[in-house]
Amino acid sequence: MPESSASGRMLLIKCRDQHIGGRLTASIEVTDGVRWMCIGEDGSARFGMNEYGVATTSNFGGKFSGRRGKPQQNRKEIIEAISSETRDAAAGAAFVRDCGRAGWRASGGLFFVADAKRAFAVEIGPSYGEMMEIPDWTYVISNSMHLAGCEPFTLRPADIFLSHRMREAHTRTELRKNRIGGKHTVGGVIKTSRLSGKAMPFNSFSLSAVCFEFDAEFPGTVGCAYIALGPQQHTVYLPTPMALEQFPEDMRNGKWAARAFALRMKLGDDHRFLPRIEALEAELIAEFAAAREKALTQLRAGNREAAKKLLNDTFTHHYSKAKTLLRGIAEEAGCDPDPPVPTREYEKPLHRSITEKAAARAKNQKKISER
Repeated sequence: MPESSASGRMLLIKCRDQHIGGRLTASIEVTDGVRWMCIGEDGSARFGMNEYGVATTSNFGGKFSGRRGKPQQNRKEIIEAISSETRDAAAGAAFVRDCGRAGWRASGGLFFVADAKRAFAVEIGPSYGEMMEIPDWTYVISNSMHLAGCEPFTLRPADIFLSHRMREAHTRTELRKNRIGGKHTVGGVIKTSRLSGKAMPFNSFSLSAVCFEFDAEFPGTVGCAYIALGPQQHTVYLPTPMALEQFPEDMRNGKWAARAFALRMKLGDDHRFLPRIEALEAELIAEFAAAREKALTQLRAGNREAAKKLLNDTFTHHYSKAKTLLRGIAEEAGCDPDPPVPTREYEKPLHRSITEKAAARAKNQKKISER
C-alpha cells in the first residue's frame, strides 16, 4: 500500500510459476482507444496495466466444487476487458467478481486489481465470486482461497492449504527483512521474489514476474512496470514506463525470454550470475527514479511530449545495458546468446522435475500414513 512504500506509491508484484508452452511476450496494445501494457504468453494478457493506472494480475486458484454456469471469460479475456474498459480498481474488481458469479470454469481464479490508491483481492469459482479491499500495509496471497464466500468450496487438500499459508507467512517475514527504514522498496520486493526452496512462494521455476509501481498524478505516463520476462534468477527486472511507445521486437516475439530460459536450462539452481544482475538492476531502478522526477517536472509544466521522450530514451538506454549484460552472461555460461523462441522443449525437463518431486512427496506421505 502507498503508506508502506518508500516512494509513497502502491506496489503490486506477481510471480507466475505456471509452466508455459508458448512465447513470453510484452507489448503495448490499444483496445477501444485505450492504451495498455500487456505482459503474457503469445500476446495474450497475464498481467496488464492501462493508461488510467489500473493494473490486474491473475493466479490459478485450484479445483472447485459447485455448479458451473454458462462459460464466461477466461483470465486472459478478463484482464483485457479490465485494461480496456475500467478507470479505477474498484470497477475492475467488481467486474471480475461478477464474472465468477455469472459462471466460471471448474477451477478457481485469484486476481489482484489495483490503482494508485486502492487495491482489491478477488476470488472466483464456478458460480462464486467475492472481492475484498486490501486493508493491510502488506498483503500476500498464494494459490489458495482466502475469502469466506469461496474458501469452503475449494477442493485443495488440507496439506496444500497449510503449505500455502506457511509460504505466505514466510513471504511476509522476508518482505519485512528487506524493508529500508520500515518501508518497502522496489528493490526489496524484487529481492523477495527471488526466494527459492520448499518454504518459499517464489521458486526457481517461476517463468515471469512483474512489479507494478503506480502514480496517482500522471498514471498513463510515469506509471511503471518492472518486468522480468523469464525466470527471474536469470534475467533483469526492466523498468518500463507507461509512456513507452512500444517494446523492442525481441520482447514482443519471445526471444528476450528465450535467453533466460536457456540460462535456466543450463544452470538450473546455480545462481552465480545473480549478483551481477542485481547490481545492474539497482543501477537501473535508481536511474529510472531520477528520470521519473525529471519527467514529472516536465509534465507539471505542461511539457508532456518532452516527458514522454525522456522516459522512452531512458527505457532504450536501460534495455541496451540489460541486453549487453544478459548476452555476456549467456556466452560465459556456454549458452546461445540469441536462442530460438521458447517452446515446450524448454519446459519438458522443468515439468518432469516437478512431476518427479510430486511423486516422491506422495510416496513419502503414503509411507507415513501406513505407519
